[in-house]
Parts: sequence; C-alpha cells; structure tokens
Amino acid sequence: MSEPTENKSSIETTYQEHHASRQRYGFGYRLEDRGPRLAQWIGTDKTVLDLGCRDGTLTSYYTAGNRVTGVDIDREALAAARKNLGIETTWLDVASVPLPFASASFMVVVAAELLEHLPYPQRLVQDVLRILTPGGLFVGSVPNAFHWRKRLAFLGGRTTEDPTHLRLFSVAALRQLLAAFSSIQIVPVGGIGGGLLPVVPVQVSGALIRLWPQMLANDLLFCAVAPRGASRGSGE
Repeated sequence: MSEPTENKSSIETTYQEHHASRQRYGFGYRLEDRGPRLAQWIGTDKTVLDLGCRDGTLTSYYTAGNRVTGVDIDREALAAARKNLGIETTWLDVASVPLPFASASFMVVVAAELLEHLPYPQRLVQDVLRILTPGGLFVGSVPNAFHWRKRLAFLGGRTTEDPTHLRLFSVAALRQLLAAFSSIQIVPVGGIGGGLLPVVPVQVSGALIRLWPQMLANDLLFCAVAPRGASRGSGE
C-alpha cells in the first residue's frame, strides 16, 4: 500500500463530497452491464491495475485469480477496497502526475468511468501504453455523452452530465483516443427509454442499442490491445 502523508487536496475533497452526495463510493449503477463483460475480457492469472477503483465494488468482479492493484484519489474509498478485497492499493491523482509504475509492469489496466474526469485523458492513455506488457489489455468504460435524453436536455437548456465530468465521449471520440492501440473493441450498453418510453424486451433493446449506440447507449465499454512493436507510449 502506498499513501501520502500530506493533507487532502481540494480535488480529493471534491470527490469525497461527490461520492457522499450520491451515498456510494462504488459503481452501484449498471454493474450488471460492466462487471461480467470486464471480467470476461480480463480473465485470470493476470497482473491488473485498476485506475479509479473507488471502494472496489466493480473491482470485485475480476479480483479472483488475478493480482490486482487499486488506484484512487479518494482515500476513504481506497481504504474500503483494501479492507473488502484484500488488494494492494495506491493513492494517486492520475490527472496530475504520471503513473508511478515501471514500464511493461501490468498485463491489464482498467479505467472504468475514469477518462471523462480527466482534463487531458490522452496523457493517461500514453502512460497506460507504457506500463502495459506487449499485447496487454486496456479495458474500461465511459458514459455516452450523446444519449438521446442528454441531447433533449441540452436543447431545453439543461444538462444531465455529472459536474465532475470534464470530457464528453462519443463512439468516434473514444476510438480516436485509443487510436494508438493495435485493436479496439467498443461495446455499447444500457439505455433505450430510461423510464420515458414503454418497456422494451431485452433482446430487442440490445439489438437497437447496437444499431444506434450514439443515441441509445448509456455507456461505452472498451477493450484495447497494446501493440507489440517498439513504439508503445511515452518513455519507450
């Protein structure tokens, strides 16, 4: 475990207050969409770095059979992850400093609902490429900022975006951010009516989301494979 001794930063305080206002530290929302898919991609017998792990609620889906290190800016949430899962933890503000890990030191890096919180997510992506082993996986999720409900709210002069979200992602924007990886898979999940339209059968809703992800998906899951060549991020 690695934690600083200095006082809390204003950023850490902001996120602790934000988590408390939502009465949760973890990913209670749409776990059934994220957890099983990420666990399937990750598999077992892996060294895994979970960036923005919070209290480990989502992390618990892929802890068994893997060596997991959790990173977060919220020390209280991080302590819960350490207690609940028994994983190694490191306190870190990934928006401000490079990842303090050796090159090619992890087989998988997870960033679930993290990239949208960063002012310069491309910097983190370059660092992820550096610490991934050749052929390693970068997996995670981002909110789809262009769901039809959000578009409608914007036209009405309102926003449904989380105030801590600094970046907005579409399928195209996410693919562009991950362009340095050798292959990219993006899976749209969740969405449709959000309580405003009649209930749609699961089979039908899944097909519709795949057909119109930009309009209907709540979240975009991604799995990107690190290249095996010489150029693999900063510092290489």
